[in-house]
Amino acid sequence: MKEITAELISIGNEVLAGYTVNTNATFLSQQLKNIGIAVKWVTTIADEADEIFNALEKANTRADIIVTTGGLGPTPDDITKATICKYFDTELYENPAALENLAQFISERGRSEKFLELNRGQALTPKSAQIIKNTIGTAPGLILQKNSSWFSFMPGVPREMKAMITGYFLPFLKTKYNLPKIKTEIMRTTGIPESRLYEILKDVIKAYPQFPFAFLPKQIGVDLRFRLTVIKSTDEKSWREFMDKIYAKAQKYIFTKDERDMEQVMVGLLSKKKLSLAIAESFTGGLIQDWITDVPGSSLVFKGGMVTYSNESKTKFIDVNNATINQYGAVSEATALEMVRGIQGKFKSDCAISTTGIAGPGGGSTEKPVGLCYVAVRYKEEEFVKKFNFGTERRINKMRGAMAGLEMLRRLII
Repeated sequence: MKEITAELISIGNEVLAGYTVNTNATFLSQQLKNIGIAVKWVTTIADEADEIFNALEKANTRADIIVTTGGLGPTPDDITKATICKYFDTELYENPAALENLAQFISERGRSEKFLELNRGQALTPKSAQIIKNTIGTAPGLILQKNSSWFSFMPGVPREMKAMITGYFLPFLKTKYNLPKIKTEIMRTTGIPESRLYEILKDVIKAYPQFPFAFLPKQIGVDLRFRLTVIKSTDEKSWREFMDKIYAKAQKYIFTKDERDMEQVMVGLLSKKKLSLAIAESFTGGLIQDWITDVPGSSLVFKGGMVTYSNESKTKFIDVNNATINQYGAVSEATALEMVRGIQGKFKSDCAISTTGIAGPGGGSTEKPVGLCYVAVRYKEEEFVKKFNFGTERRINKMRGAMAGLEMLRRLII
């Protein structure tokens, strides 16, 4: 089966200057790979006619599919659409379908006729182009063909581009190419570094060399991403054996086998078991609460929390004893345990998490260095506290502390 290749072209001076991170290319690469299309080139260019024309011309010589994002503006003299017309030897016209979609979008959002006139230029499209309806914004996407290559042009706004890709362009490509059957899976781990994870898994990896996979390390864990291009049924059987053995080896550290983040997993677990949660944070500064409340449905399980950053707030609001802090210090196992008991009592929750530590870069000592943290969790009357030495980076310490609290509670519950 011939490999189908793609090139991504990002148009934008702000991307080149580093003011905007090119998350579009990451998303597009993942989406295309998931349906068996290999992204071989990622090109970033300035919003200039010659740059756009030359990039399209070069891409057409080497890629089957060219996906371009950015540069689509509302005015008749828009550089990108004018350059598209030049490259595809066509002309702009007011596309009735695009105008109807634009008018519907503006009407549904209660905008005025004046707003429609100001944005009417968005309905100007190359005559030879198919349009992709924009359900989130005003600029339609475009599909054109030259030689044997398919080109798509979409807005650079990530939400608009993602809706067009998943809702229209990927299904469109599936009708044009005989794409291979792709199976992908993920296992998300935390609490173990990449090197140690490899040591645990290396025997299984060596036993199945035909199935490469990726270690994707982050500050708060390592993702294992697996991908199989199915050629024959025996591949799937062997792959399943491989996956099962990987899971058996690393199960202790795997918190999900899907794309969910830890906070989504935890809200799901608490909801399923009808448990409530309260949180007391010191060095993590409310980060765990922020993560939890980002998850839809978290109000069903999260009763509330406090950021008890000072010693006074710990004693005043969650009943940590002054004597405990005086004897052991605010950053101690004893204080973490009194914090978690105190917050659980205040909110009368089933579960609780507390964090106390030295986030850095200052504030440490020989006895208690920067990065020293204690995290405590409670599930009803069961409790567990753990000491960590995360490092010297403040933000990373906060993230690792938040992740540790959620993972410790997850393990205690299950």
